[in-house]
Amino acid sequence: MSDERSLYDTDFLTWTEEQAAALRELAARRDLPNTLDLENVIEEIETLGRSELKAATIPIRLTLEHLLKLAFDPDSDAQRHWRAEITTWHADVLEELLPSMQRKIELDRLWQYAVRRARGPLQERDRSLPEWLPTTCPLGLRDFLAPVFDVDAALARIRAPTGGA
Repeated sequence: MSDERSLYDTDFLTWTEEQAAALRELAARRDLPNTLDLENVIEEIETLGRSELKAATIPIRLTLEHLLKLAFDPDSDAQRHWRAEITTWHADVLEELLPSMQRKIELDRLWQYAVRRARGPLQERDRSLPEWLPTTCPLGLRDFLAPVFDVDAALARIRAPTGGA
């Protein structure tokens, strides 16, 4: 029990995955009481794990969104603010993103969501995203896990036309 408690405290996502698997094995038994609703208990535990993962990836999506605004609205008065927020979110990523979560990060999905979210605020300022903007994330997970997030290097990669640079 102490090992599970330790895993619960140190890697909640892995703990939820292991608990769901153990409960599935238990659900296969025929000698359990009918009142034990293992199917829904398993779903709830898996949902908790997915919620932790989503919470840990939100700073990545927000960083991508702000990078897009930085890249394509260079005259905005919010440039300093966006850079400061990226620094804060990078610290959050380093603190919250567990090794078990890293293998589940879908950067391309986060990128596409960030593109959709950045489009509106840019249009409000008569700015737009370029047609050549990649559909896949131009940054890798290692960029977000670096000890210092290099905003200028990230911007250069985002601004580089596909097939260029």
